[in-house]
Amino acid sequence: MGVRECCATFLAGLPNPALPFLPALVMGTSFAAFFLFMFYKKYTNLPVKVILIHMLKKIFYLLPTHDHSESETCKNPGCVRCKKYEELKTQIVQKMKEIRANKPEFISQQLEDAVKKIEYESSPFSKCELDDEPKKKKSNLELQKPTLFYMELAANPYWNDFEVYKKELGFLKLNFSIILKDFMSVFNALKNGDNWGWKLNDIDNGHWCIFPFIDQGRMNKSNSQRCPNVSAILEALPSLMKDCVFGNACFSILYPDSHIEPHHGPSNVRLRCHLGLNIPDGCWLEVAGTQYKWKKEETVLFDDSFEHSATFVNQSSSSQATPRAVLLVDFWHPDITSQEKEVLLELLAP
Repeated sequence: MGVRECCATFLAGLPNPALPFLPALVMGTSFAAFFLFMFYKKYTNLPVKVILIHMLKKIFYLLPTHDHSESETCKNPGCVRCKKYEELKTQIVQKMKEIRANKPEFISQQLEDAVKKIEYESSPFSKCELDDEPKKKKSNLELQKPTLFYMELAANPYWNDFEVYKKELGFLKLNFSIILKDFMSVFNALKNGDNWGWKLNDIDNGHWCIFPFIDQGRMNKSNSQRCPNVSAILEALPSLMKDCVFGNACFSILYPDSHIEPHHGPSNVRLRCHLGLNIPDGCWLEVAGTQYKWKKEETVLFDDSFEHSATFVNQSSSSQATPRAVLLVDFWHPDITSQEKEVLLELLAP
């Protein structure tokens, strides 16, 4: 078939210009959808059912702008977050020089070792074996591997069984209904097409969105104004990690048929808390090989510098497809002293 015949065949399949608008719109949309479907199937080689699910999600869920998670497996060479972490290493080294000169008494051995490791990795000798290279302790089958900043601190994948931050966790649970009300307000707006303030984290399988109140240490004022009660609750948490590039607080939603691949957080100077807001069946968190199933109105406290992942298997009925939703809050590691925190706030300023 030549070009002319091909074009004639294509044009013959288009709606008649004389048709009324509505039938023409339906026919044209159906025609375009069919060709898009065929191209998508040829490109992805996915089963028809999976393609239809993906297309329906794109139609019925208006998802926000892409951002990627803190996974060390980012495939985007121009990623702003990855570039920022490289800049942060330089900032840490430069700030530490100033602190060594002006207030050396504030520097603990753990902090000194943590920065020396970054200095070593940034030096031209980093590929050589040096005797004085700071060594990292092995723990839990070497599953604790923070990607950027490591201090010698107590290491546990889960912290719920330890007497830490009981008041903060209890305070979050006490205010569950207030937090849930704020969440439903912005989530219902998202379902109705208002994606203002939401970010889409880049994962290979499915969709993972966040509505940040603290994003890498910086307060998101517009989101806080939309959820004033949550903002006030966060401000009342004395151990909340803010003004630090590793600190985050957000609503986090994971859609059905999604999987966040195993990865490590950037540092062990924080502990991460999830408060379950909406927990359908078939979703769980896994840290250092141990699964935890979220529960509504319950908190889980874990160290995300350990290898961790999240999964939400597909639900049987698309009409009942609701995302897993949690309030995510980062706290300072309880072993960090007030003096160390003061230094870290300088080293890790956002």
